[in-house]
Amino acid sequence: MEIDIHADDYGESVHTSEDILECLRLGKLDSTSVLANMSCFDECLRLYREAEDGFAKKPKLAVHLNIMEGHCLSDPGLVPSLVDGNGYFRRSWMGLFFASFLPGRGRLKEELKREFEAQIGKVQAAYPECGPLRADSHQHAHMIPAAAEALFELIGEKGWAVSYIRDVREPLFPFLREGSLYGTYRPVNFVKNLILNVCSRLEAHRFRALGLRPMYVWGLVMSGRMDAARVKRLMPRMVRQARKKGRDLELIFHPGRTLPEEVGPDFSQEEAVGFYVSLDRTGEKETVLGL
Repeated sequence: MEIDIHADDYGESVHTSEDILECLRLGKLDSTSVLANMSCFDECLRLYREAEDGFAKKPKLAVHLNIMEGHCLSDPGLVPSLVDGNGYFRRSWMGLFFASFLPGRGRLKEELKREFEAQIGKVQAAYPECGPLRADSHQHAHMIPAAAEALFELIGEKGWAVSYIRDVREPLFPFLREGSLYGTYRPVNFVKNLILNVCSRLEAHRFRALGLRPMYVWGLVMSGRMDAARVKRLMPRMVRQARKKGRDLELIFHPGRTLPEEVGPDFSQEEAVGFYVSLDRTGEKETVLGL
């Protein structure tokens, strides 16, 4: 069993990326995932190259597929189901989820494949040290049925070697067994946990077909608030559960904070901006630095 301390959202903004780089310099992260489609991509690549010689250990890099916000990398006219007239992603997570079961699914899947290929290609060209494909996604959107089908079909068609695709399956029992923490969880995050666990089960055969290591994530019920006190309290239960089931464990942190003045057209989901600029992200960074 392996435990991976991971940071999402490198390349979301310059300040977000600088926070993550600080964690990397101190050797507190095993991996991070890179957004391809935000306007600060080139600047964040430059910062990474300037900093990498000072990393305490070499991180594993993943493509952080993004179909929730930012500008598409495809020709907007070729992905009209995903973007607005200016090429910014406009569909909600649940909207894409329900569209996965409606007429037009085939067209949606082809648009997703086109955009995924563009984003994967951009990150792998800029960060060739990625090696075999590692991929996860912004807001775990690759677990939406049509998106999962698109991603796994694309991998097969391209014949890509793959070392990791995030299987967003979080065990619920460790949270339920720690009764003293019940009042500290946001009820909506239990809904996220349940929906994504269902999606994980729907796609289990695809993960098995690629021979990917079985895994758990930790970062749904506590999404946005992976604070030190609760992480320390729950860690023994999480490790025990993962070991019992023969799964690796990935702790998903968001230790990079976007500054309010960095918010621009890329942040096309206005309701999510509060999460990106929240001081809770600084709290997650402090948790990572204390691990």
